[in-house]
Amino acid sequence: MASNAHLAQIHIAKKQLAMDDETYRAMLKEIAGVESAKNLSVPKALAVLAHLKRRGFKVTSAKAGSNRPLDQEETSKKIRALWLFLHELGGVRNPSEAALCAYVKRITGVEALQWINYRQAETLIESLKKWAMRFLPAVVARLVLEMGAITCSDDVQQKLNKLLYQVENRGTFDPMHAAWELMTDQLNHAKEKS
Repeated sequence: MASNAHLAQIHIAKKQLAMDDETYRAMLKEIAGVESAKNLSVPKALAVLAHLKRRGFKVTSAKAGSNRPLDQEETSKKIRALWLFLHELGGVRNPSEAALCAYVKRITGVEALQWINYRQAETLIESLKKWAMRFLPAVVARLVLEMGAITCSDDVQQKLNKLLYQVENRGTFDPMHAAWELMTDQLNHAKEKS
């Protein structure tokens, strides 16, 4: 069974990502096939944590420099999720909140996400999306090749085909990110089963 530390992290992530119980239980069912975290094995707990991190969960340490609480506004969560996504793509070397704050200050002149206005948030979101697009097309192309080695449901295949059509015709961040997310989840499920 999963350790208390893993379970604590999962519950912290649930709170940090502001997940309601229904969404949380649906996520546990989809990722790990259980309805309660207490039923998770260690590998399943790690898979759930990896999924939550992809969704924007940031593991914080009591030693992490700033005592300022994380801003929980939706735009701040989106900015933080894009920052962590860029780290996963290899664009951001340091995924820490301090590094994100330095980026926020460089782009907006404001010290922290808590203090930005709507226009500054939109500027940050768009700049992070443009940055991600320097890496995302190549990653999506690689994932398409990897998807050829696994089987997935007709539903998933239709959804993926629709997204890849949008990627091909629009070449914008949102369909490309959605395709990346769908393929990453499918490939992770396939690895867990093998």
